[in-house]
Amino acid sequence: MSSTFEPQTPLEPLKYAFVLPGITPEAKQLSEHLLEKNHVEHNIFFNPKGFHNHLTHHYLSAYAMGASAERLQAIYDEHASYQRPLPASVGELHRENYRSQIGNRDAYTSYRDMFQHEINQHGMIHTIRHWIYSDDLLARVVGGAYHPIIHLGYAVEFNLPALAAEGLAMAACTEARFADFVPHGQPANSQRVLSTARDMMSQLTTGFAARLNLGKTASGDAPSASSLTAVDMDAALKDALNNNAVLDLAEEIRRDTDFDDVVKYSDDNKITAVLESKKAKEKLRTYLSRWDVSETEQDVWEKLKELYTASMIIYGASAIRKQGIKVDFFLVHALTSIHAIHTLVPHLSYVESAKLLKAHAAVTLTYFVALGRPSLQLDLLLKFQSPEFDTKCNNPWLSLCDRAITAHEVHQIKAIHSLAVGQMLYAHDSPLAKAWIRVADLTLYVSDQEKKAGGVDYWNRNGIGYDEDWEDTSRLVPY
Repeated sequence: MSSTFEPQTPLEPLKYAFVLPGITPEAKQLSEHLLEKNHVEHNIFFNPKGFHNHLTHHYLSAYAMGASAERLQAIYDEHASYQRPLPASVGELHRENYRSQIGNRDAYTSYRDMFQHEINQHGMIHTIRHWIYSDDLLARVVGGAYHPIIHLGYAVEFNLPALAAEGLAMAACTEARFADFVPHGQPANSQRVLSTARDMMSQLTTGFAARLNLGKTASGDAPSASSLTAVDMDAALKDALNNNAVLDLAEEIRRDTDFDDVVKYSDDNKITAVLESKKAKEKLRTYLSRWDVSETEQDVWEKLKELYTASMIIYGASAIRKQGIKVDFFLVHALTSIHAIHTLVPHLSYVESAKLLKAHAAVTLTYFVALGRPSLQLDLLLKFQSPEFDTKCNNPWLSLCDRAITAHEVHQIKAIHSLAVGQMLYAHDSPLAKAWIRVADLTLYVSDQEKKAGGVDYWNRNGIGYDEDWEDTSRLVPY
């Protein structure tokens, strides 16, 4: 059968951003005021430990879903209630002296002003491209539980240059903890012909939708025969999973006994335990070297699909076991940050894109080890359906988005935002089509239980891969 009548949606996947009808003039006007107010008044870190200001992430996700002005004001007020004021300037920073305060959270205001000046001089996209590949900034951009790259994604998605200044400043104030896995400095050929957004977009858009397939590229390694721990899967689904090299690496890492003594459930800082282990770092480098991203149009976009899908599965399928549900706080950031990378990649050269994708994969697999190398119960995930799931709605995503708008906790709506984009791009012809909506339903089901429990925080931060954690039922969500 000819594909002449096959609808192509979205028509331009590279430019796709998720937005629903419902944005009113009142909401738009309010948003301009409140986003500026947050920029002028609030620190990007809301406590001395460096926890991140999520106000704009929550606000813009709800805005894109058509939240009312009243709901947007409520979101702002909730977050603003616990933010700290901007720190005093530590002095003027510029290209010649910016390293003098690198990693210092107290220098946020000075860095924000510096990057705003850079944006005023060179534009938002050029400034992002220049700085995230300068010195060790890329390791900082994907550090801090991915928050700087997430912030930059929102800046580009909603065309907010001041947010880009915030995100770059956040990165400059973040430790370069993953520097051993993330190369330093500008890519050698980052300024070649396809280095501008206009060049890249014009050459990539035509025919891109037809290339969104699950097949591995020639540069990928052959997967093992026994990927994942799910057993109740049909042949098509097994084939789809076995053609995702990131998931295959995760499964090999899960089975690799060399990691058994690297980190313990009792460790207070599990990510530090991994990063301080010479053996773990050498093993991770070996695994990561097998996931190559060629500096070509096709490979960049196929590897983005692979990493986006893997981030969704690792987050969602690690969250469910027969005894209940636990959603991991760090793995949800792998999902929301890969959405940010989807937003940024069209504005980068292929070599820059490859470097960013490999950096994200490095951080995600490091977290995977630190969190106990969780089993991925995809069979249970695909069977999951919450009592709140609207089976009568013609499009259940509309109901899910409405639930997300009213969800109190910020990470849930961010996850739905990211899952909705992934579903639009990658689920139309995939055996994994149902996984995206199952993960969304599971995430919001946990949110619903939080409300019923009087605001209990069900995000798991202890290590979702450890049996000891699942033996603790105090924050286990039954289903």
